[in-house]
Amino acid sequence: MSDDMLWASLPVPALILDAEDKIQAINPAAEGFLMSSAKAVLGQPVWDRLAVDTPLEEALARARTHDAVSYTHLT
Repeated sequence: MSDDMLWASLPVPALILDAEDKIQAINPAAEGFLMSSAKAVLGQPVWDRLAVDTPLEEALARARTHDAVSYTHLT
């Protein structure tokens, strides 16, 4: 199974963000969750599209500094 097929078949919303929390890619489940197409959200700050009542921004910052995996290209 190719990376593209795996990404598209994930049953849960998945987003890839850059270092500035801008959306670089979303899978089809995320399109449904955000009620927007990938084309409409690419390059937008994730916090403009996703409102959460948890310290998610802090968790993302911690993940970036502790052995985070970096994916350079999935699509």
